[in-house]
Amino acid sequence: MKSSKELEQFFPFWEITKDLIDQSIDIMLNLRQSGHPGGSRSKVHGMVTTLLSGAMRWDIRDAGKRFSDRYVLVAGHTNPVVYATLAVLNEALRIKFDQTKDKKYKHFKGEKFQLVWEDLLTLRNNGGLPGHAEMEGKTLFFKFNTGPSGHGSPAAAGEALALQVANVEEVKERQALLYMVIQKIGLVHMDGMLRAL
Repeated sequence: MKSSKELEQFFPFWEITKDLIDQSIDIMLNLRQSGHPGGSRSKVHGMVTTLLSGAMRWDIRDAGKRFSDRYVLVAGHTNPVVYATLAVLNEALRIKFDQTKDKKYKHFKGEKFQLVWEDLLTLRNNGGLPGHAEMEGKTLFFKFNTGPSGHGSPAAAGEALALQVANVEEVKERQALLYMVIQKIGLVHMDGMLRAL
């Protein structure tokens, strides 16, 4: 990951991206007249920074990519932040593809798996985007189905531990990060857990 000094040049663009995400959250919730924007909007800066800084290893064109970093939304009811973020970033890819016709801007699994702004209009409608985080189709970015606040914490810790124990080469470089995440949510020391296994 680059230092904050190296990333500073991108901050003005991230701020525009954040504004588009905020507006998308408001439009989505106002249209549906369901939910409140506070939880989602409070996470926008963190979401943009995590995804665009290189802190998270992921590829928007292949959300189900094997051994990419896992995103578990601890409070699944704040999923509008994820929907809006994916829609804004995917719209940027669609525009870039229309301009260049370069296939690197296309979703690897096709439009069926690409969440776009039109999908935001289907929030909490039958057959539309679900009201809580669900790992399927256009929302494969989520790595666990979650609902109420805190529901995703055990799942995130479990997935991190499973990848740690698997000792897979692609995961080894992320061990320090997994260790920090598990420590941060208050579980026992990773070494003790591994020795216990």
